[in-house]
Amino acid sequence: MNLTELLENSVRRRPQKTVFVENDAEISYAALAQKIDSFAEKIKSLQLLAGSRVGLCFPNSVNYVALTYALWKNDFVVVPVPTECPPEELNEIATVMELSVILSQKPLAQSEPLTLEIFVSKLALATSPNNHGLNIAFIRFTSGTTNARKGVVLTHETIRDRVTAANKAFQINETDIVIWCLPMAHHFLITIVLYLNAGATTVLARHVTAKPFLEATNKWRGTVLYAAPFHFSLLAGDASGAKIESVRLAVSTTCALPQDVAEQFFKRFGKPLLPALGIIELGLVALNSDDPLQRWNSVGKPISEFQVKILSPDENGVGEIAVSGPGICDAYAAPWQSRENILRDGWFITGDLGKFDADGFLFLLSRKTAVINLAGRKIFPEEVEAILDRHPSIRESRVFGRAHPSYGEIVEAEIVLSAENASIENLSHFCREHLASYKIPMRFHVVPALPRTPVTGKIRRVATV
Repeated sequence: MNLTELLENSVRRRPQKTVFVENDAEISYAALAQKIDSFAEKIKSLQLLAGSRVGLCFPNSVNYVALTYALWKNDFVVVPVPTECPPEELNEIATVMELSVILSQKPLAQSEPLTLEIFVSKLALATSPNNHGLNIAFIRFTSGTTNARKGVVLTHETIRDRVTAANKAFQINETDIVIWCLPMAHHFLITIVLYLNAGATTVLARHVTAKPFLEATNKWRGTVLYAAPFHFSLLAGDASGAKIESVRLAVSTTCALPQDVAEQFFKRFGKPLLPALGIIELGLVALNSDDPLQRWNSVGKPISEFQVKILSPDENGVGEIAVSGPGICDAYAAPWQSRENILRDGWFITGDLGKFDADGFLFLLSRKTAVINLAGRKIFPEEVEAILDRHPSIRESRVFGRAHPSYGEIVEAEIVLSAENASIENLSHFCREHLASYKIPMRFHVVPALPRTPVTGKIRRVATV
């Protein structure tokens, strides 16, 4: 099967219904289908082999969505590339993910126009990569906790299954109007794809500050908000008195929901925030729709299609979280690992530490790794450290997240200088040359030495919550 078939079903059922609102202009399902067909014909002219992997470097837009489906229509694999990637990181993604071309909104190095609104960068790959016989739709490039690169591989069938499972919890339908603000390069499958399959309308918010976001919600009578605690903290701090009476569902995702954000949002709007647990390898695992007010710090009970268990729980019931259910990723791309090799006796081990309470609510307590969540974006400390340690004035570094009331966490770094009089005046500029802006530490602390574990001598990580 192909995910374009599900969208075509939505187009047939309601061709003139608004599918997207972009810059206050309404686009119908039929118009979206026409744009997809037009892009698909242009992309076909590139003469890529079926199964080729194509990088998509676009900001939130109808074009982002249309290009994704146009690539799928041509049986290509979509690899999202965040627009904020510096050239070094973009080249690494292209190499590790074996991209044939990159499609971008702005010209990149050695790119050529495909249309007036799309540029194409042709890469040196002569043949399509080995997709191991899978009907791959999507590979999400990500970093492992040891700075090892990999890509989460998802087939059309797997995405269909996880979207179906997720909507058992969300209950999105054709009457819903979603106000959207998260980056599509990071969030797409159990959101945008789900909304399209359900026949909903999605309003692309141009600004995430409170005033325009609330204005868009009320103008279009938004029913669903799906955002990070950072966005909800902005809304909670709004002093205009505007209400959001039409909203039926406000889902908080990407990182832990701070208590003050949950309480202030409810006090301000009279609506609870529903914490969710979504994992790129799994999809939506849990949603706290049962008791979001009293148990604001729980991701709720697992949705009906998933089983969740705690491995080797301690005396307090705390252990590593394992999950079994539909939509589990099909493989890791680099190096290739099949689903069978990823799972342990059919269970995916998440790397999260958590516990269940007596009523079956799941609580996430910390990460086994030190992943930093900044306003919906995950940052791996080892990746940032690898750049910092290349600076001539730095001997070694440790990057960690510090709790922040609005952003979830901010990035900070401890650095050991290579010499007592070493200068780090150009460190921020150095980081900007090699890292996406959101990965650059906001503060640098010069320390004489980094803390290490007593046995192995490895750098001791700061636990995140």
